[in-house]
Amino acid sequence: MVASQELERRQLQQKLEAKNEELQRLSTIATIDFLTQLANRRRFEEYLHIEWRRMTRSQQPLSLILVDVDFFKSYNDTYGHPMGDRCLIKIARAIKDVVQRPADLVARYGGEEFAVILSNTDILGAAHIAEKICFAVRKLAISHENSQISSYVTVSTGLATVIPTFNSSFQKIIVAADRALYQAKAAGRDRVCFQEQTENLEVKRIATLAKLFLSDKLFIREELWLSIQKSQQIREQNQQLIKQIQLGMQKNGQIMQKRRQIMQKI
Repeated sequence: MVASQELERRQLQQKLEAKNEELQRLSTIATIDFLTQLANRRRFEEYLHIEWRRMTRSQQPLSLILVDVDFFKSYNDTYGHPMGDRCLIKIARAIKDVVQRPADLVARYGGEEFAVILSNTDILGAAHIAEKICFAVRKLAISHENSQISSYVTVSTGLATVIPTFNSSFQKIIVAADRALYQAKAAGRDRVCFQEQTENLEVKRIATLAKLFLSDKLFIREELWLSIQKSQQIREQNQQLIKQIQLGMQKNGQIMQKRRQIMQKI
């Protein structure tokens, strides 16, 4: 009797474990893009929501890069959809090779678009990753005879960096990155453009201080003066960083233009 019950218990346990494994497999399938084996759009939005809340609590920057394959419709029309699929697989692997940190996520955003979530990453760090992605795709040297800008497949990237605030939506950073991607396309493609949406935390800090120390006018005046000085320093530093990035991108554009001229001569 005891042996029979033990056998039945083991059988039930095995069935339960098999069911759990099947559920895990189905859960994984539901969050993975079949073609590229990257995270799919659903997983992207879930993870962005999680990281948005985490960066809100820690008040650290969150960066998002949107990547679009240049003239991909023309590529499909020229080489066929099977070759188009192979092209996307190669690009997905190239992006994955660039983005190495475990906490970062690479996803297929839709069609020929990819997305990269970079937690606790400022605009300089995100711009560096975006430039490396563009270079990695060029290095693949995938022929694209009907591209309007190169003999090979290239990508345009738009990035945004946000310090999330309470009661705000992660859609904010998607909109900002999408605008930056549009700018990259409008500027000639095969490049990086960015938008920085960093909230002025000093203003919020002063509002809190005013509530806590409303009776101490001298304290408030001192805090206001210090915060004004700090805000000015932050603005100057941000302007310098933006100028450095813009100069770097201009130089990169000049190098790419010279490279195209040399390739045309060859």
